[in-house]
Amino acid sequence: MNALSALLTLAVLLPLLVMPSLVDAQASALKVEDRGTFIVFPDRVSFNVKITSRVPVAQVVLEYGVVKRTCGDITAKAFPKFTSGPSIDVSWTWEMLQTGSEPPGAVIWYRWRVIDRDGNSAVTPDATVTWLDRTYSWQQISSGDLTLHWYTGDRGFAEDLLATMGDGIAQLARMTGVRPQAPIHLYVYGDTREMQEAMLYEPSWTGGVAFPENNITIIGIHPANLEWGKRTIVHELTHLIVGQMTFSCGRNVPTWLDEGIAVYAEGGLDDWSEERFGEAIAANNLLSVRDLTSGFSSHPDTADLSYSQSYSLVRYLIEAHGPEQLLALFDALRAGNSVESGLRKSYGLGLEELEDSWRRWVGAGLRSGGEVPATQVPTPLPTFAPLAVAPTSAAPTPERTREPTATVVSAIATLDQAAATLAPASAEPAGGVVAPLPPQRGGFDLRIPAAALLFFAGLGLTSVAALKLFGGR
Repeated sequence: MNALSALLTLAVLLPLLVMPSLVDAQASALKVEDRGTFIVFPDRVSFNVKITSRVPVAQVVLEYGVVKRTCGDITAKAFPKFTSGPSIDVSWTWEMLQTGSEPPGAVIWYRWRVIDRDGNSAVTPDATVTWLDRTYSWQQISSGDLTLHWYTGDRGFAEDLLATMGDGIAQLARMTGVRPQAPIHLYVYGDTREMQEAMLYEPSWTGGVAFPENNITIIGIHPANLEWGKRTIVHELTHLIVGQMTFSCGRNVPTWLDEGIAVYAEGGLDDWSEERFGEAIAANNLLSVRDLTSGFSSHPDTADLSYSQSYSLVRYLIEAHGPEQLLALFDALRAGNSVESGLRKSYGLGLEELEDSWRRWVGAGLRSGGEVPATQVPTPLPTFAPLAVAPTSAAPTPERTREPTATVVSAIATLDQAAATLAPASAEPAGGVVAPLPPQRGGFDLRIPAAALLFFAGLGLTSVAALKLFGGR
C-alpha cells in the first residue's frame, strides 16, 4: 500500500512539475525586444521593436501616453502593420504634425504588447523618452523642486535665471499665498525664434508658454535680454502655478484672474499701460468683467486695457480682501465651481457685484446698468517698476506692439472620434493606424491644425498659458 500510495502521489504531482517548463518553453517562443525611439523634432517620434516567434504573430500593439496631470488614466494605442515571420521588425510613428506637438521636455512613456496566433503574449517593460530637440547641447541645474534647462549662455547666466525662479515664486507666495504644487521644469531656448521653432502652430509673437499639466514652462531668452527674461519667467511661472492649483476636469479659470495675477506677480503695469488705464478710468471706458472672463480682444489697444484692468482687479481682490480669500477662490475653482459660483463662495460677490465694488475702489464711474456706487475714494495707480519690451534675440527695441495671448483649443472626443478626425485613412501614419491620445482638459493640449488655431485666435480667445512677445505679457 505504501508503494502504491507513492506511485499515485507521483502521478498527481508529475504534471505539476512538468507544467512550468512547458510554460517557460511557450514564453521563450515569443520574444519582444524594444529597439528604442527616433525623434525628428518637433515633427515626429518613431517607436521600434524586434519580435521573434515560433508561432506567427497575430497582433502588435504600441501602448503609449504622456506623463502629465489628467482627469483619469489615459492610454493610447497604435496598431502598426507588419508581415508575420519568425523574425520581424516593427515601427510606428507618432506624427506631431497631425495631432499637435507635446511641449519640449514632456516625458512620453510606452510599451509594446505582442500576441501570437496561439494566444501567447509578451509585454515589454514601460520605457520613457523625453520629447526634446537634441541638436542643442542641453545642460541643467537644480535648486530644490526647481530645474532649469538651457544651452545658450554660461553657467552664471543659468544661475541668475534659476535664482529668479526661486525669488519670484517666494515673492508670489508672500503676496498672494499661491505656491507650487509640484516640481517645475523651465526650458530656456537661446532666443524667441528658436523657442517658436520648437513649437508647432505657435504664433510668431509668442515669447513663452506654460504647461501646467506637464509642470513645464518654455521661454526664449537671449543673454542680451536678461532683464526681460527675468520678468517673463515670473509671469509664466505664475500661470504654471495657478494652473497647478486650479486643475480640474473643466477649464474654469477666468482670463482676467489668470492674466491679472501674472502681471501682479511680475511687478505691475509699465508706464505706457498705466497711463492708458488711467485714461480709461477717467473716460469710463472700462471693459465689462464678464467680457474678460473667457478671453481678450485681438485689438491691440483693447488687449492692453484687458491686461491692465485684469491686473487692477486682482490687486483689488488681494489688497481689499486679503490673500486668504483669493486662495479660497482657487480652491473653489479646483473643486469644479464656475467663476460665478466660486466668487460667491469666496467673496460673496457675483461678477457684476465684483465689478461694481472694484469700480468704487478705483474711483471709476458706473458700469452700464450698474448700481449707484458708495462714496468714491480714488486709489493711486500702481507705481511698480515698468515692464520692458521684449525684443527678439539681441535686436534693437521694436516699436511697441500689443497682441493678445495665444489660443490653444482642444475638443473633447472619444478615441474613435479622434482617430477619425486626426488620422484619416488618406493620411495614415507610416506603419499602421493610430488611436491618438484624446485631448485632456481644454486649453493646453494642442490637438488642432494651424488653420484652426489661427481661426480661433482671430476670435479673440486666449490661453492662460501663453505669453506675447511684445509688451511683457
